[in-house]
Amino acid sequence: MSVPLLRRWRALAGESADPLGEALIRAWAEPQRRYHDQSHLIWLLDEADRRRALIRDFAFVGYAVWFHDAVYQPGRLDNETLSADWARTSLAHDADLAGRVAHVIKQTKEHAAGEADGDAALFLDMDVAILGAPWEAYCAYAAGIRREYPHIPDPTFAAGRGAFLEKQLSHPRTFRTDPYEADLGEAARANMRWEFEEMRKGRMVKA
Repeated sequence: MSVPLLRRWRALAGESADPLGEALIRAWAEPQRRYHDQSHLIWLLDEADRRRALIRDFAFVGYAVWFHDAVYQPGRLDNETLSADWARTSLAHDADLAGRVAHVIKQTKEHAAGEADGDAALFLDMDVAILGAPWEAYCAYAAGIRREYPHIPDPTFAAGRGAFLEKQLSHPRTFRTDPYEADLGEAARANMRWEFEEMRKGRMVKA
C-alpha cells in the first residue's frame, strides 16, 4: 500500500474513507497497467495542484482524478462506464457531486466529444496533457500504451494507434481550455505528428 497516496486520498476524502482509498490504490496498481497506473494517478494529482488557481471546485476535480481510470482493462470498451459507476456509488452521499464526477469520467472515453466547461473542461485537458509533455515524457507515455497491449502484433497496434493520432490531429485544437492550448497545444501536435510518422513506418516508440 502506498502511504503517500493514502495521505493524498485522506486530504481529499478524510480518514473515514480509508477503505475506499485503499481499494482505489490497489486498483491503480493492477499488473495489466503500464501507462494507466499509479504514476499516471500521481501525475494528475500533481497537475491538479499545479493548476489549482484555475479550479473552482477542487473536490470535484480530485474525485474525478481518483476514479477516472479506477477500472482499467486494456481493450475493454466499458472501462469508463464501470469507473463512473464506482464513483457514483462511492459518492452517493452527495448526489450532485456523484453525478458530475460520473459524467466527466464517461467523457474521457472521447475527450473532444460533447460539451464541457469550467472544472470539467480543465479535468479533461489534464487527463490528456501528457500529449504536450516534453519529448522524453511523451515517449515514455507512448511506450507505456504499447506495453498495455502485448498480445496485439505491431502492425495491428500501429493501425489502431495511428487512427487515434490521425483523429486527434484532425481537430483544430488539441485542448478545450485556453490555458492548456496556449501552454501545450503546439507541443502536443508536434509530438503526435512525430509518433504518427513512426507508426506509418512500422516503428514502435521506445521509452
